[in-house]
Parts: sequence; structure tokens; C-alpha cells
Amino acid sequence: MIIDIHAHIKRDAEKHKYLEQELLDDMKKNNISLRVVSAIEGKSIHDQNNYISDFVSRYPDQLIGCAVINPKEDNSIEEAKRVLALPGIKMIEFNSVEHGYYPDSCENLDEIFNILGENKIPVKVFTGIGARSMPQQWAVHAKKHPNIPFIFLHIGCFDYGYGCVDLALENENVYVETSYQYEIQVLRKAFSKLPKEKLFFGSSYPTVLTKSSVNLFDMFHLEKDYLENIYYKNAMELFE
Repeated sequence: MIIDIHAHIKRDAEKHKYLEQELLDDMKKNNISLRVVSAIEGKSIHDQNNYISDFVSRYPDQLIGCAVINPKEDNSIEEAKRVLALPGIKMIEFNSVEHGYYPDSCENLDEIFNILGENKIPVKVFTGIGARSMPQQWAVHAKKHPNIPFIFLHIGCFDYGYGCVDLALENENVYVETSYQYEIQVLRKAFSKLPKEKLFFGSSYPTVLTKSSVNLFDMFHLEKDYLENIYYKNAMELFE
């Protein structure tokens, strides 16, 4: 069993159509049992989140909805409240590189996290690549909101991998996700230092081949129970 904690829905830029069947076919091809999906392309954050709710509601046995919030928007606090009531939405995603803000100085974030904390909604945050996505910036919020599970995507990517592992060790509510992390030494540090409960499998579909993400662990010869936690057990517990 494999639960993909991090994927996006691809959108045809000319026809403005989301490619649903491609995503579902990719899941079948790569034996993905359940996929958490969000939309980072579209007319507006509001419309994208509505679409995701509709999409996952049509495939409740295969998909879980993740809303995207841009805290720079004037209505971002209201949007955070609104999406929690949408069917199928069980996670919130923040991408400070995509939306162009510094996580440790964006004014609306604290109030948004207060709202999410009241509802114990898991959060995914983009980490890695440049000065707007340092894991340490997001760790400021993780420390303030210990009741929110924070999943640091891509284990800090190429710029911040080693420190990202350290933050997951130091903070009980900080976890890491495996897609887009190909630095062998970072992965070795993660697998040798982090308990099995701290890692989530993600594909980062469609920008990364799902097969590459699934097969990432082959060279590390991980114990079966450790790998099972990464592939599906941790995600199952998160959504209980």
C-alpha cells in the first residue's frame, strides 16, 4: 500500500482544463492507493480550492483534498476559515516561493495557524530553494503552534536538507516529506537519524515522475517496518 501525501493536479494552460484522468491513471500505473492532491494553477485560490473539493468528492476512495492558502491575499484568513468547511479538504498547503513571501514575516500567518490549530488541521509547507523557503522560517510557526502537524516538504530540497532533518528531530510536531530530495547524504541522515514516524512519502506529481519517487528508497535497504511507515502507516495515522 502507498499513500502519496503530496501531489498536484496538472492543468492544460491553453484549454484551462484540469487533467483528472492523467492523475488517476498515474496512480493506477504506480500502485498509489490514496493521493493527497491540491491545485496551484488556476483562476484564483478560491476557485482552485473549490475545484479540489469537487474533484476529491467524486473519488473519495482514491483522493484526499488539500487546500492552498496564500497569506499575502487580503482575504486569506477568511479563505482559511471557508475551506475547512469544504467537503473532502483535510490538509492545508503553503508555498512561499510560488506566492512570493517570507514565512517568518508574513502578517496573516499567525492568525491562519490559530484557526487551523483549533481544528487540528495538518499543514504542508514548501521548504528549500532560496531565501523564502528556509525550514527555519517555518519552524518559527511550528514552535508557536505545537498542536498543528507541520510537514516540511522535500526535506528542505537542495539548499536546506541537513538542517531540515535537525528541525524534525528537535520539534515534536515537525515531519518531513520525501519527494524532490535526491541528495544521498541528506537522505542517509534522514533515514539514520529520524524515527520512522517522522517521514511521509510524497511524489510531487506531476513535476516529478511518480515511479522515481516510489523507487527512491531502493538503494537504502530500509527495514520493512520503517518503509511501511513512510509509504502509508504515518499517513493513515495522520488522517484518523
